Formats: sequence, structure tokens, C-alpha cells
Amino acid sequence: MTFNPAILDSVLRSRSLTRRQLSRRLNIDDEELNRELEREPEPKQGLLNDIAHELSLPSFVFFMERAPKLHDVIPDFRSDDPKPRPKSRETIESIQFAEGVQRAAIEGLARGADALPHFNAKTNREVDDFALLARSFFGISVEDQLAAKDAKAFYVIVRKKIEDRGIFVLQDSFPEKDGSGFCLSHPIYPVILVNTKQQTRGRRLFTLVHELAHVLMGVTGISDPFVHANRVERLCNRFAGSFLVPERFVGRLLAKITPNSDPDVNMVARCARALKISQQATVLRLEELKVFKDGSHEKWLRAIHNLGNPDFSEKGGGANGPPPQEKVKLARFGFNFATAFAPLLESGSLSEINLYRSSGLKPKFQKAYFDFARSLTSDELQDLGLDDD
Repeated sequence: MTFNPAILDSVLRSRSLTRRQLSRRLNIDDEELNRELEREPEPKQGLLNDIAHELSLPSFVFFMERAPKLHDVIPDFRSDDPKPRPKSRETIESIQFAEGVQRAAIEGLARGADALPHFNAKTNREVDDFALLARSFFGISVEDQLAAKDAKAFYVIVRKKIEDRGIFVLQDSFPEKDGSGFCLSHPIYPVILVNTKQQTRGRRLFTLVHELAHVLMGVTGISDPFVHANRVERLCNRFAGSFLVPERFVGRLLAKITPNSDPDVNMVARCARALKISQQATVLRLEELKVFKDGSHEKWLRAIHNLGNPDFSEKGGGANGPPPQEKVKLARFGFNFATAFAPLLESGSLSEINLYRSSGLKPKFQKAYFDFARSLTSDELQDLGLDDD
């Protein structure tokens, strides 16, 4: 078999890249790259390995007769016209991780999602009504929100209750310039992945519920909830705000605060702590509800411009050493992963090595993580600290 340049060009088109863009990623002059690719009898294997690594593919792909079908190409909803756009290697690998989990669930006939409600609302009032219905469907009460000690705890509770309905919620880290999270829709095995890069738990919470809206719409895509240039994203953002802060709950959630209509950054921070959500989501939602006056979000953005966005950093653990691996795996793979795959391993329908090949979860960690995830009680969720790896 010989090197097939048409395969490379096909893969580059799928990745929304040109040869010139590839050369920049490889730190090679584009003319030099073309010369190397035209080398006789074929390019150096080292170069092909570097290209394959950057494109997140095995190098043998370039010697195939036909280009493979790539399952890791998804629309980017951060523009007026959502379509696939160039992504970093790390982001592609995160999509491959999520796609591998979804594929393993499909092939293994794992327990799937319940009959999820379908999101097809058009007006803000319809979105608000549907968000309240969805929150009830997932069993997230105002008491859950009030009892959570902070946004980190509420994020775990909301994530767990969403996963209890059969939706996979994964975490991974990829460059923030590529988005805050994404959804791989499926009628039975939907997957949400939340980007842990520069997102506090409060911001991750809004990302999670935004991607939940994508799941309930049946729309695959990558997003940043605070970049909403198209109708789908605006609907998903409205859903997330209404889901996390239903109008009928606001009085109880802010009972210990008397918010003024023209808030400064300290007032926004206080309200965010009470609501257990991010500061940006707080100012946006309370402006929607007329608790804050029009323009409060823009004023807040100006105020934090030189201070830094408080939703992009969070003090982590680690003072007492690294967390136990079962907690690290639970943070990455979530609750439904254990619910879906542990029975398949126990019945022999799925082998440890095949689960590792699909998801990257090493066999030596599987049982401890599954046992831990399935043993947790609702009371333990309140104090469950899940730190990133």
C-alpha cells in the first residue's frame, strides 16, 4: 500500500482545514509541507505520524483506498450559521471520547434514556413553561436548590438527577476557544460533555442545562451558552435560565437578600451564591425577570472587564493530597456510565478491555468506580466533592 494524498485532503475537508492551516499547526512552512507530501516514493513516516496526531487519526488511514467516515464532526452553534468548523486536536479527542461512550452503549444495548420530553417551544413563555415541566420531570425541587451548600453541590445534584433519566453526562478538558460543552443527540443514548477548562461549577451548571436543551431538541452540536448568535442557542439559553431559576422560585431563593434593581458586582455575587448558579447566568436571568433593570448584564460585563470573569476560575481541592481515583472517575464519567455499563460487565455482555477501548476507562479502575457510584445516597450527594483530575 502507498500513501494516498486524496485521503489526506478528504480528512482535511472533514476537519474544515486547509493544507496551509495544517502547516501552521505543525509549525512547518506550507510550501515545505507540500514538498514533503510529494516526496518520492512517499512522505517520511515521522511527518505522517505528526499529521495523524494533529488530526486525531491513526496514520494508516493515509494508506487506505477510501477515506474513512468520521463520526467526530459536529456542528458549531456559536455562529449565525451552525456548521462544522476547525477544532483543536484536544477538542476532537473529547468528541471521540463521547462518541466512543455512545457507541458502546448502543452496541451493548445498555439501559437507555426514559421517554424524555421533547423541546419544541417557540415563544419565551412557552420556553419558560416547558423548562418548569422539564425540571419537574427530572425531579429537581426548590428544596434541592435551597439545601445545596453552594454551586458545586447543586451542580452534582442536577447532574445526578439528569443522569438518573439515562442521559450520559461526561466531563473533559479542551481549549475554551472551542466551546463550553457539546451534545451528541440520540433518541435512547444521548450524551452531554461539559468542558472543565476555565469553568467554575456554577458556569458548568448553566452549560449542562443548556446542553440538556439540545438533548431535548434532538440537536447535536457544540456550544458556548454565552455566545448565542442563532435562534437555537437563544432558545437553549432561555431554557437554561428558566430551568435553573423558575420565576415562581425566585422569591424563596432570594428570601435572605433584598436585591436592588441596579446591582453592582457584589450584589450580583451575593445573588449568585443564593441561587447556586454562575454570576453571569444570575445577572442575565434576573434581568429577564425584571429583578434587575435592563442593561444590568452589559454593566456587569464592563465592571468585570479589568477584574476578570469570576466564572472562569475556582479554588480547587488538593490540600490533603490527590482525591481517590473512584471520585476522579466519577467526575469524568458520571453516574449513568456506571449504571449503564456495570450490569453489562457483570453479565459478561461486555469485557473490561472492550469498555477500555471505547471509553479510555482502564480495567483496574472500573469496579471501584462502579461500586462507589452505585453506593452513593442522596444525602451523601450534598457533600460529595468531585474534583477534576
